[in-house]
Amino acid sequence: MAKRQTPNAKRRIPGVILSVLGIAYCGWLLGLALAQPAANTPPPDFSPQVFEIARELRCPVCQGESVAESNAGISQEMRRIIAEQLAQGKNKEQIKAYFVSRYGPWILYEPPRAGLTLWVWLAPLVGVGLIGAGLYFYLQSARRRSLEAGTAEVSEEELRRAEAELDQP
Repeated sequence: MAKRQTPNAKRRIPGVILSVLGIAYCGWLLGLALAQPAANTPPPDFSPQVFEIARELRCPVCQGESVAESNAGISQEMRRIIAEQLAQGKNKEQIKAYFVSRYGPWILYEPPRAGLTLWVWLAPLVGVGLIGAGLYFYLQSARRRSLEAGTAEVSEEELRRAEAELDQP
C-alpha cells in the first residue's frame, strides 16, 4: 500500500528549511559580531599611546564620544596632532593642557577636581549624606512616637473589654 501524504506534510518541509536557514543566518550574524575588533583596542592608523590620550579627550562635534572613538574630521585631526606632539617629545599632561587651552576644560572626559567642577564630584556624596541623615532622624522620631504610644495608660474598662473580645469565639 502506498502512503498518502497529508496536506500538512508538504508545508512542513519548507518550514524546516526556513528554520535551518534562520539558524544559519543567526550564526552568521553572531560570527560577524564576534569578528569585530574590541572597542578598547587602538585602530591600526595610530599608536596605542595616541589612543590612550585620545580616549581621555571629548570629541568637539560628536555627542558622547571620545576622540579615539569618533570618525569625525576634527577627531582625526586631533589624533594627528597628538601623534605629532608625542613625536616632539611632549608628555600626556602637556598634550592634554594644549587641548584644554584650545577648547576649555570641557574637552576632558574627566574634569579636574578643583574649583567649580569640584561640586560635580562632591554633590553625589553630599546628597547621599543628606538622605542618610534625614532617614536617621525620621526613624528616630518614629521610634520615639511608637514608644510613647506603647506606654500610654489604658483604663481598666478598656482592658476588660479587650479581654472579653479575645475570649469570644
